[in-house]
Amino acid sequence: MNIKILRNICIYQALMGCLFAENELILENIFTQDKEIKESTNWQSEDIKNYAGSRSIISNQQLSKTGKNTLDAALQSTPSVQIRDYSGIGILPKLQFRGFGGAGNGHSNTGMILLDGFNVYGAPYSNIELALFPATFQMIDHIDIIRGGMSVQYGPNTFSGVLNFISKEIPKEWENQITQRITFWEKDTQNTTNVRNNMLYDTYLRSGGMINNSFGIQMQANIIGGESFRENSKSNVKNFTLDTLYKINENHKIKGFLQYYDYLANDAGSLSITAYNTNRFANLRPYNLASGSAKRLGLSYLAYFGNNERFNGSFETKYYLHDVTRDFRIDDLYNSVDFSKKPTKITDNIRNFLVNNLEVKTNLFNKINSILTQNILIGMRYLREDISSFSYTTALATQTITKNPTSLYHNNFLAFYIGDEIKLWDKLSINPGLRYEFLDYTQTDTIKHRYANKFNPAISITYTPINSVILYTNYQKSFLPPQMGDITGTNFDSITTFQNMELGSRYLWKNYLSVGLNYFAIFADDYRIGKFSTDSGISALSQGVEFEIFAQILKDLNLHFAYAFNDAKVSNHTINNGVDIYHKFLPYVSPHHFSFDITYKIPNIGTLGASGFYYTKSYTDILNTIDEDSNGKAGMLPAYFVFNMQFSKTLWKYQKQKIDASFSINNLFNEKYYFRGIGTSPIGRQPAAGRSVSFCISYLF
Repeated sequence: MNIKILRNICIYQALMGCLFAENELILENIFTQDKEIKESTNWQSEDIKNYAGSRSIISNQQLSKTGKNTLDAALQSTPSVQIRDYSGIGILPKLQFRGFGGAGNGHSNTGMILLDGFNVYGAPYSNIELALFPATFQMIDHIDIIRGGMSVQYGPNTFSGVLNFISKEIPKEWENQITQRITFWEKDTQNTTNVRNNMLYDTYLRSGGMINNSFGIQMQANIIGGESFRENSKSNVKNFTLDTLYKINENHKIKGFLQYYDYLANDAGSLSITAYNTNRFANLRPYNLASGSAKRLGLSYLAYFGNNERFNGSFETKYYLHDVTRDFRIDDLYNSVDFSKKPTKITDNIRNFLVNNLEVKTNLFNKINSILTQNILIGMRYLREDISSFSYTTALATQTITKNPTSLYHNNFLAFYIGDEIKLWDKLSINPGLRYEFLDYTQTDTIKHRYANKFNPAISITYTPINSVILYTNYQKSFLPPQMGDITGTNFDSITTFQNMELGSRYLWKNYLSVGLNYFAIFADDYRIGKFSTDSGISALSQGVEFEIFAQILKDLNLHFAYAFNDAKVSNHTINNGVDIYHKFLPYVSPHHFSFDITYKIPNIGTLGASGFYYTKSYTDILNTIDEDSNGKAGMLPAYFVFNMQFSKTLWKYQKQKIDASFSINNLFNEKYYFRGIGTSPIGRQPAAGRSVSFCISYLF
């Protein structure tokens, strides 16, 4: 059947009221100490089990007990999430959600990515890429992933999902923690010389708690330094946060945070086929470097009112500010794998982002009678971006510096949204919503003004025929707003739009078992990013099936298994390099993805954990070239399976003090695989990490 006909049939059925699922109320109170977030700490949480769509939780136990040592590794246990982990330390994740995000410049450009509910993109509307990622593994308590998107509350770029990293919350009683992790990287077994002894040090400090019934404070520091798995891959990360909580009374509270994040890492980049086969961990690009810093501030006032069974609600005001600077330094041969040549100059590509965000929203609950209840969400957001972009080039022979022109942007965005959840007999829930976005772009150095507006409708319906079964489906519309290059370019009026649908069910057996199965389809029009781009853009359909099981059949045994099938193809006839690419697979998308986590607490001994993920082969260009060419510009990426193991044990415990230790092996079987087209190395092979061993000891007091 023709793809456009199929799409129209699906949309018609959706608008006629077939089962849909969008619940923009789930992440209503996003701060880590809020009741809603506390409850969403694992798959057994009520709002996870009852969510009207596909939603996964990566719990603290999965993060800390199953052999994962980066956020990159943790995310690969989630269906339809694919990571090209080229750094080994999680500094710049390359994320793909449900078939989208792999074709740009290598930086993540899909999905709404949040840290404690706040957007982490440098410019959330006009520069959607993770050029800096202000989160570190040891500071994160758990990860909440909503793959179905939440376009009404969160706006653009939600078509493939919303991913929220939740930090460790302020404890009820004062406590302190000191943790030290050391990772040893294995050298390339094909390289018999230059024996490597790379070590990475990860230090974590935390101190905080509730001083009295009203006021709490917490300070955290995470410092990472040493070498990654590549040769000459010096890395340094500093992450400092201060969280505060003031409970005025039981119905009013104020929360805030301050964060300073800084990183610097040598970017070893890609290798030629010959260089990869000789020593896949070599660094033949000594000038490439990535660095950046972020200063972040958030403040929230939350009030509850109408505290009774028939009517109640909440009012929240949130302000957020970040000042982010990033620099990618590359040599003039970054687009080559001919290492017989020597670079003659290096270029620093610098951008600064100053973002101010104010959001106000009200949630109203009304129990009309014993049959009917209504929950209304009304909100408004204003966001301003001030961006400067420039570069300077240094001639290596003479050290002469040439500064290139600076581009300045001042952009304003205003959004209004409303959602209305109507529930009948506690069995049937209908949840329509609508969001309006007004986009105002200004490039001040060229005095260019551009305006646009977008309506994003959404609707959900869930039905619970019996207590253990939930049926859901959803429809939402989202979009990718114009990016910085579109303001003065010709593509501004061709905004990429997405229509996302889900249909699924979840079976629950008390707190012992959760089985979820769903189908999704994402229709994209005017998609223009990177290797998808043509003069007219393309249409694409990404559809698939996701299956996920969480189980705790035995008290000390926890299991998680996930599978995803993803079929992402061009859905219109369009020409790329003289070839009609209709029905070609989108680059970097593995059709099949398996993952698992398991922990077993051995009485009086310790906890044994394991995790793993498997991805099938994927294409790396829109022409779907199978055989790798000589310069590594195109050709299929290999399938790979990565297996991790960990043993954890409490060495000593006295009252509220304890010492925990763990030993883990990542990529136990030393799987050899590589990626392509990442960041400043668009061609060639970019190796993934080999086997590593980590030791960790933590003192809590």
